[in-house]
Amino acid sequence: MKREKILLSVTVTMVAITGAILGITGGLKSSSFSATNGEVWHHFAAVAPTATTHGSKEFWASSINGCATHQFTDPGVTCVEHDFSKYDSFASLSRDDDRYVWCLNEQWGITPVFGEKTVTYGIYPQTVVDDESLITALNGLSETSGYYFYKNAYYAKVKATVELDYHFDNGAQIVDGTTYWFKCEPITWNVLSNANGERYILSSVVLDAYCYYEDTGYRWSGGEKICPNNYEYSDIRDWLNIDFYNSAFALHNSYIQETTVDNSALTTNPIGENPYACNNTEDNVFLPSFKDYINPDYFDKTSARYCKTTDWARAKGAYYDTRSSYLFNGTYWTRSPSDADDVQAWCVDGDGNLGTSDCYRTYYGVRPALSIKIA
Repeated sequence: MKREKILLSVTVTMVAITGAILGITGGLKSSSFSATNGEVWHHFAAVAPTATTHGSKEFWASSINGCATHQFTDPGVTCVEHDFSKYDSFASLSRDDDRYVWCLNEQWGITPVFGEKTVTYGIYPQTVVDDESLITALNGLSETSGYYFYKNAYYAKVKATVELDYHFDNGAQIVDGTTYWFKCEPITWNVLSNANGERYILSSVVLDAYCYYEDTGYRWSGGEKICPNNYEYSDIRDWLNIDFYNSAFALHNSYIQETTVDNSALTTNPIGENPYACNNTEDNVFLPSFKDYINPDYFDKTSARYCKTTDWARAKGAYYDTRSSYLFNGTYWTRSPSDADDVQAWCVDGDGNLGTSDCYRTYYGVRPALSIKIA
């Protein structure tokens, strides 16, 4: 089976957009249109971000002459309503606020954004495009391999390969063989550990679907028998460090640390013995081990291993749970081989429990991990 690589052909253009107000949405917070002097009016606005400076969707105004004149004001941290006429600045919103508008570097995944327990860095196709006018515009772009750039955003398209009754987040059924467009969005990573500023991070969602190894037969390398569940020689390791790496971090990758990945038997099961354990590897991107997923410092309970699938992953065939308690949870690979069978590897199911499956299965999800460090 030949792998179809996503090799990006993109031009990074830092578009400097001024921070002017583009338009006002929402309405007045005041209960009366007949405002009195000093009454505070609350609006939401689309403030355009620049390449390096974020925008805020919120501003306040106090009435100077009834309804005739507004003066921009800053509500401060608590946003308590009173006369802010002495202020003239926009409200300051944190990145955790749903009204926060990322700057273009953040929107394109070039600049890492650090939350309390998360990092956003890199971009990947995630949400299906369902705006018909946008789809028409994207269809009119010149054909190229990789991502498509349109109005300060990146997009990708793929032909769906599904066998079950799959649906996107918007409720639309995924039709096998149909080509869909997806918006490339910043990848959110969960921080599993932070040692001296080097963060071990794991994608918060199932980003794609791929087989561990495509065949059931063994191979030979330098006189060594290579089984299908050998992670060092696996298809998924190649895919992570070539296809995924070159796609997700095409715009910036200098924070990523090459990691010595422990593939010893101790990482593959509770007893620490495994005839199919392989050599350690040096990787930019990798899968967590069985040991990682049972580590209480990383996952304090079974539900912490729940992981939703993206629209893109589902279109690529990633299996997801349809039970209401686990809806859209994916089943995804670890890097650890089973100790019972040379064609099986450990995976995490939609209910958060660990099990094993045949390596050639293409509908298991991929939840990448890596280490990053800010100098």
